[in-house]
Amino acid sequence: MNIYIHTIFPEIFESFLNTSLIKKAQEKWILNIKLVNIRDFCTHKQKQVDDKIYGWWVGMLIKAKPVIDSIENTIKENNLKDFKIIYLAPSENILDQQKCFDYSKNENIILLAWRYEWIDIRVEQYFQDKYNNFERLSIGKYVLLWWELPAMVFIESVWRLIPWVIKEEMSFKDESYNIEKNMENIEYPQYTRPEEVYGYKVPNILLSWHDAKIEQWRKENEKKI
Repeated sequence: MNIYIHTIFPEIFESFLNTSLIKKAQEKWILNIKLVNIRDFCTHKQKQVDDKIYGWWVGMLIKAKPVIDSIENTIKENNLKDFKIIYLAPSENILDQQKCFDYSKNENIILLAWRYEWIDIRVEQYFQDKYNNFERLSIGKYVLLWWELPAMVFIESVWRLIPWVIKEEMSFKDESYNIEKNMENIEYPQYTRPEEVYGYKVPNILLSWHDAKIEQWRKENEKKI
């Protein structure tokens, strides 16, 4: 999978992309992430990417042209034919585990992470008219100051589902919001050593090594949660 992150603060992603399994996935070429600085596509010396909003005096708006030019350059430079453009913004289209599985099957994803009040609506109009593979995506119905964080949430929830990223395949097949269970399950309680912590003990059934009974206990407790 190739993910192209379009942002005005690429440095925010540096630590995130160079940590743990996500770093290993990139080293193995399972995952390729490129950071694109939208400011590089501003034509004036100050590299100002935002401006005042027409008809409203509060807040600043990211300009349409540098965003459009940055994405068009990514498409052209990488010779992308099959790709999806995802605009991380308020939307009725909410990220869930089913969508994560669907996105994980895409070879090329362009992520647009914005700042300030919004992005000029003409970015959306342009890509909807030209490519018909542009969509808004929200990670939840709440307001954030910066949308680099939703970009990280998107990447973290999707890349782990790509084959060969996680060796133990059951670790994501047998987990909360399993699509095979219509995302209606939450994972059963789990314990580790020691057997007792401040009077709270590991259930005896989990110490029995009786596989069938343990599986039954898990199913019952999954439903309880």
